[in-house]
Amino acid sequence: MGDEQTRIIRCPACGAKNRVPAGKDSRGATCGKCHSPLDGGPEDAKNAGAVTLRCTECWTRNKIPLDKIDETAKCGKCGAALKTEGLLSTTSIMVGDGDFEEKVIRSPLPVLLFAWAPWCPTCRAFLPVVDAFARESKGKVHVAKINVDSNPRISSTYDILSVPQIFIFDKGELRENLPGALQEHELMMKMARYLL
Repeated sequence: MGDEQTRIIRCPACGAKNRVPAGKDSRGATCGKCHSPLDGGPEDAKNAGAVTLRCTECWTRNKIPLDKIDETAKCGKCGAALKTEGLLSTTSIMVGDGDFEEKVIRSPLPVLLFAWAPWCPTCRAFLPVVDAFARESKGKVHVAKINVDSNPRISSTYDILSVPQIFIFDKGELRENLPGALQEHELMMKMARYLL
């Protein structure tokens, strides 16, 4: 097997790199880390030019082609206007007490919220990892940061007593609270179950 060429396929769920022999078809192959399918075949190819998001009124999943992302889209179930602004953002956003409801609770995508403070060295060291995760998860996850010192209402509501902390929101509800900092691949693995 020494000369046999391999190709690297990144897992769409957790981001892990997987080696697949060049002569073999990747259909049916699964990720060595999270066991998600590496290639769904024709269905994945058909959906590659689309983004799946939730209606913020009824939480129904809706698929929007990338070439129509800037047009007004409506939910296929309830007819409400879909929130498509910022859907393909590659940067994390700062949120606060004033816009938390709009940007986190009413997000059409799952949200990874990083709670931090400027005086925390671990938080400052982890900020580039959060920003890198935002670039990697474009169109799948909204990544937000909240300064707990500047936003006492949210800090009190979610009992943020220490930083850093990671919160995962989906369908308008807090799903997970993870104390400490995680690496980018660990973030992707935690978020994999919430991807649409």
